[in-house]
Amino acid sequence: MHDFRVHKFILSLASPVFKDMFAFPQPPDHNERPNTPIVDISEPPYALDMILRLVYPGVELPNIPDVSTLNTLFSTADKYNITSIYPVLRQSLKTFLPGDPFRVYIIACRFGFLKEAKQALRMSTPDEATTLRPADEKDLRHTSSTDIYRFMWFTRTRERSGRAKIRESILLNPDHDIDVCDEHWVDGQDFLSQVEGKLQNLFEENPCAQFGDLNGVLGKLPDPPLGCIPRVTEDWQIYCPLRPSFVRNRLILLASALNNINDTLIESAFEEEF
Repeated sequence: MHDFRVHKFILSLASPVFKDMFAFPQPPDHNERPNTPIVDISEPPYALDMILRLVYPGVELPNIPDVSTLNTLFSTADKYNITSIYPVLRQSLKTFLPGDPFRVYIIACRFGFLKEAKQALRMSTPDEATTLRPADEKDLRHTSSTDIYRFMWFTRTRERSGRAKIRESILLNPDHDIDVCDEHWVDGQDFLSQVEGKLQNLFEENPCAQFGDLNGVLGKLPDPPLGCIPRVTEDWQIYCPLRPSFVRNRLILLASALNNINDTLIESAFEEEF
């Protein structure tokens, strides 16, 4: 059992629920401090300690170590209607991105934080919802089926769309590229297939990958084939689809396309009536 000796006035200002609880009849054996009301609560002591540090003026804010602790604080604040600490807790929610996006998402959805929910959804991957530990399942108790379905729909749809866009953007185009690269078509196709595979893996792990991330894939692969042997040197400079700058230009366009997929599907996910 843990006792917290606190000021009734401060708690009454912070929470109308606490204010009402102070008016409850005291237990018959309450004679050690007859003028000091006792309020029994079921929340874990660490959560109450943090809540008190958040509501007391001039006290250093507590360090919130993980999302599960933050979820407990949100639940406690919600139970006792301590709305004054919501801005601080909401700000803390952002600090767990991109490390724990799924749990940030379900907390943000529960408490109506649309901006944070969208940001967390963008950073999530499909596997995160299926790798919860048993101890984490309590975080889902207040999550609606709509929010879970939205999460699965978005991550799966983005994965399919992103894979298709990567393949479309990277592989050689038989209707065009073969005309300027027929000398090394097979070698070039093999090289770009390796690029595609690495990009697919990167996109799965980091669906918010930017051009710098995509470009980093090239440094992990062997040098590309020299490309076709042009009759005029300038032709190679302009047309060869295996030229490094040409590949990088494709990656710039791909990064923009993947970002557009994210933006479009995020808005659709929150506009759809599932």
